[in-house]
Amino acid sequence: MTIRSFELLQPRSLAEAVELLKKHGDDARPLGGGTTLVILMKQRAVHYPYLVDLQTIPGLNLITHENDGVRIGALVSHRMVELSPVVRQAFPVVAEAFSHIGNVRVRETASVGGNLAHADYRLDPPPPLLVLGAEIGAVGPNGSRRIPLKNFFRGIYETALEPGEILVDVKIPAPPANSKAVYLRYSTLAANDWPCLGVAALLIKENGRCKELRLALGGVAPTPLLFDGLEFTRDQSLDNGVVEKVLQTVDEQISPSSDLRGSEWYKRRMARLFVKKAIAQLKGERG
Repeated sequence: MTIRSFELLQPRSLAEAVELLKKHGDDARPLGGGTTLVILMKQRAVHYPYLVDLQTIPGLNLITHENDGVRIGALVSHRMVELSPVVRQAFPVVAEAFSHIGNVRVRETASVGGNLAHADYRLDPPPPLLVLGAEIGAVGPNGSRRIPLKNFFRGIYETALEPGEILVDVKIPAPPANSKAVYLRYSTLAANDWPCLGVAALLIKENGRCKELRLALGGVAPTPLLFDGLEFTRDQSLDNGVVEKVLQTVDEQISPSSDLRGSEWYKRRMARLFVKKAIAQLKGERG
């Protein structure tokens, strides 16, 4: 199926891109890597008479190490994140998550910003980015702002971006001292398919005990989830009793939907299993 005709607008600055989006309103959308948008337009699921090409704007395809973390530009490809020495050194869990997206051809083209702005609840990157406290940078008609990633996803294919706003970067703060993070994903279909679920966990230790435990899951609710109510793990050794309470907390907050990748019951069982495996790996046990 062919794409209906559209006009490709090529701004030279973010200010110009924002102005074009404001001018054309609902008839325009920003274009990053295009791996999802182009497919949807080919399928005629959506149509926009104007696409604002972000590839012509300099500076959006950089990975920058800063004093307080790492900034990843919106047009950085998944493959760049996967292979980046900066990311692999500072946040190996992030490189791991991006390495699972689709296949190499997709990862060479798809952009970080487009992936997150698409807001599919099954995405691989959000869980590790959530436990690391990442935030989104956005520029729009009202200026620039930072949005904590935990507040960014509003629903399936819905984000906190306002009309005319463009996602420009993802900032990951420096990891907490004495912390370790893992990402586990589970696929029930092809390896490069959407995961049945993805689990990220981060453990901060102090004097051999848990100072803080963070958990985030994808694929088990309308948005990727960063879990609340884990304060009871503080100063604990994460023994079987504490882990069981963590699993109960997870089960109370997820709301999986049955689909080709598993029933609600199955996804709840897998969520328990993979959260338990993630915690075991953080403790240095075999998971």
